[in-house]
Amino acid sequence: MIRRLFVVVLFCASILPVGAQINLVKNPSFEHFIQCPHAYSEVSFANYWSALVDTTYVLDSEWIYYDSAGSINIYTANCVPYYCNACDNPIADPSLLATVPLGYFWYHYPRTGKGMMGVLMYSVNVSYNVDDRMYLQGRLHQTLQAGKPYCVTFYVVNTNSSGAGCNHIGAYFDDGTIDTTHECGPTRTNDTPQIRTDSIITDTLNWTRIQGTFVATGTERFMTIGNFSDSAHTSILEFNSTGEPMAAFYLIDDVSVIATDAVADAGPDRVTSAIGDSVWVGDTTADYLPCYWYINGVLADSNISGFKVLPDSTTFYVMALDVCGNVTYDTAVVWVYPTGLGTVSAMYVLLYPNPASTQLTVEGARGCALTLVDAVGQTVWSLREAGMKQVVPLEGLAPGVYTLVAANAVTGERTCRMVEKR
Repeated sequence: MIRRLFVVVLFCASILPVGAQINLVKNPSFEHFIQCPHAYSEVSFANYWSALVDTTYVLDSEWIYYDSAGSINIYTANCVPYYCNACDNPIADPSLLATVPLGYFWYHYPRTGKGMMGVLMYSVNVSYNVDDRMYLQGRLHQTLQAGKPYCVTFYVVNTNSSGAGCNHIGAYFDDGTIDTTHECGPTRTNDTPQIRTDSIITDTLNWTRIQGTFVATGTERFMTIGNFSDSAHTSILEFNSTGEPMAAFYLIDDVSVIATDAVADAGPDRVTSAIGDSVWVGDTTADYLPCYWYINGVLADSNISGFKVLPDSTTFYVMALDVCGNVTYDTAVVWVYPTGLGTVSAMYVLLYPNPASTQLTVEGARGCALTLVDAVGQTVWSLREAGMKQVVPLEGLAPGVYTLVAANAVTGERTCRMVEKR
């Protein structure tokens, strides 16, 4: 929906919009990190993500976990997801265990951005007669609301290290008390994921979307991605004779949890000048969001919640948000006013009707000097002191966009508003 100009307060100063999070997943495409990964099993380097490993375990230099009593509980660190980021390189990481795009186990770029996760979804450890699994846990911005349905989406791609593909890749939501007291690696069969795919995914070239909806109980603050079915209840399909036999290792990217009633929010309309500061369109977090951005009707970007812009003329930015197939639209207008009008502050002024043909009414500018200028900055009308409800004549002016400047001589405040003359 396009916001009507007369109900949106436009400021000439650059103010960052503050809005509610649409995607409730923190660091949803793994862009932000504590430090760059240079080895495998460094999932905790990504902000707000971790593996399900009991904190009493100690990892030694040989990648073996010991419990608090000193006995071996986990024989390798293969149960801890990989964090891969383009910040890594073959010089810092000659083993290529976290590099992007050419890693030891993959040859992929992230679906978006620079980061992705590697998770083992299926493997049978014949030596110890157990199923090997990795589980990736992330944090949400807020606890989900009871009785509210949510759309959950994430993307996976199989890797060249896999010998097989599997089904039952899913996402489990809880309050953070998922059992972490057992050894890292075995299947979490006691936890039932709210979202799960029954398709066997073998595609190693294209990212496959896993998506579903569920109704929250009101306790969910964490989500855990993995395969919660043991080998007896997991279907596999061998497809790669050069890959690890009976193993399915996937990359994960672009995770989102969005209320099904969420709508697109392109942010508030803004005002700037062609030589002014850049302004934000959309959400200032600029993280992953399943959306498309159109600039003046042309597709310009996708999968990002917001970005900085500095147009040289008035520009319309349209967000199209896709929540499990429900697409909504919102438009933010960045008005570019003529240069030389000076810096202004947040003074509220109401204009109506706008657009207008014969006259414009101004409220909220009592005592201010009013100046109406055309697109090139020439004054076409002015008034030294406005009343509480001031009429601005428009008859005789050519159709087009004008700028009304309201200046308070006492406080020094100045506000610019765009006026469309029909």
